[in-house]
Amino acid sequence: MNNIVKRLIIVCTGTIIAGFGVQFIVAANMGSDSVSTLILGLLQHTSIPFGRWSQLISLTFLLSTFVYKREILGIGSVINTFLFGEAISFLAQFIQFEANRSFGLNFSYLIVGFTLMALGTAIYLQADLGAGPVEGIMLCLCDKLNFPLKYSRILIDFTIVFVGFLLGGSLGVGTLLAVFALGPMIAGFIYFLEVITEKIMLSLQLTKE
Repeated sequence: MNNIVKRLIIVCTGTIIAGFGVQFIVAANMGSDSVSTLILGLLQHTSIPFGRWSQLISLTFLLSTFVYKREILGIGSVINTFLFGEAISFLAQFIQFEANRSFGLNFSYLIVGFTLMALGTAIYLQADLGAGPVEGIMLCLCDKLNFPLKYSRILIDFTIVFVGFLLGGSLGVGTLLAVFALGPMIAGFIYFLEVITEKIMLSLQLTKE
């Protein structure tokens, strides 16, 4: 299989996994990731669907990254911008918040959601076909302020959550996870995937020999 095709598959896989993670977080209704908090705030003032808002905000972030550091963008950035919202909208047909769902199950949804979101983002970034919308802003901040990745993500998430709260978005334990845990989780999964990839490559090399 052509290398670029493999990388495109990785981009799509990571984006879909991350999008599914967001819908699990929203369905838990215990506080959302930063962008979802912003969208939930915007939904208080507009009738635009959640998935469509996700695409519009992603496009805005993408354009901001393009202005500052366009070289970190690529075809993967465009795929992520549109496929992410579609993945959320697709899973929303099957998984929504239910008032009679137990606290334990909602909390499980929350943990699953953040795990999928962090893992999907890490998988997406492994393809190296351009940063995603939020990741592009994160990498620009790393470059501008010389911040480690996880601290840049914390700062970005905190800012987005604050704006979302001002617009009427709700806060909860999920919001705290979004601000303080998502960045380190993404960094952890990136490291894990790099180690696994290195071991697989080494194993394949030894097999050929």
